[in-house]
Amino acid sequence: MSRLEENFTKFRYQDWLPLSNEDIYQLNEKDFQLINDPQEKFKEDFVDKSYHSMVDLLSINIRNYNRLNRKIKDIKKSEQKKYPFIIGVAGSVASGKSTFSRILELLLKKSLKGLNIKLLTTDGFLYPNSVLEENNLMEKKGFPESYDTDSFYKFLSSVKAGVSKIYAPIYSHNLYDIIPDEKLEIIDPDVLIIEGINVLQSVKLKDRKIILEARDFVNFSIYLDADERYLRQWYIDRFLSLRLAALNNKEDFFNRFSSTDIDQAKEIANSIWEKINLKNLNENILPTKYKANLILKKNINHKTNEIWLRNI
Repeated sequence: MSRLEENFTKFRYQDWLPLSNEDIYQLNEKDFQLINDPQEKFKEDFVDKSYHSMVDLLSINIRNYNRLNRKIKDIKKSEQKKYPFIIGVAGSVASGKSTFSRILELLLKKSLKGLNIKLLTTDGFLYPNSVLEENNLMEKKGFPESYDTDSFYKFLSSVKAGVSKIYAPIYSHNLYDIIPDEKLEIIDPDVLIIEGINVLQSVKLKDRKIILEARDFVNFSIYLDADERYLRQWYIDRFLSLRLAALNNKEDFFNRFSSTDIDQAKEIANSIWEKINLKNLNENILPTKYKANLILKKNINHKTNEIWLRNI
């Protein structure tokens, strides 16, 4: 066991389950439609029962956080802005962050009825492809230098400052680019889930000596962990799925791969994984794992095998 691992209490799947009252988390067909991720066909068994205990844990943290804010408001005897509880979800490309975050959003809404819970992906803070191409960064897409970190941290600062209405750029996986002139509007969130490969990374802002970490703004962070073999296979599967979906849409980025046969498409996906995603995983994503409050270790079927909870 490494010294970093000693900071966590490890639970086996079966030991973690009794910590939750799962009756409140029963999902129906309408819920599944809300969860459905356009990037991949949602599977009902993605809703791992280990998530129930995790949501219970988060709900306790959120209620205590809100109680503390109300106490501060009473002490100040003045109107206080709403300061959202921010949950960060990190992990490799193809680790299932998007689907997991949609599930988390829905389960939290069931647990914390009446609270305004919103979801945001950091993909929107990637530079547009035109900027990446101009700076020869297209093959570094997803690496720290491909993000507009100044805009991202300005956004996070606004959230933590209690700004009532905030806007974020929107990224399209089908276009493989930022959608021009479109913004995601977020109004008075009680809980904001932010998912992305860079959620736990350190950055130095332009023209500043100070080094910031997104986790400085995050109240609770979750890292989705899996064997590299599984991540590679999930990426290839997703690539093939997006390729197939783009067959009749020439504006879709993945349409360019639709005329290739299945074996060639797999080779292309594997090459992209090797040259870009695996390198990014090893250099920039995996080193952030032990910064998380909770690590979910997944098997090939996206099921949780182990849960690592940071010691208080």
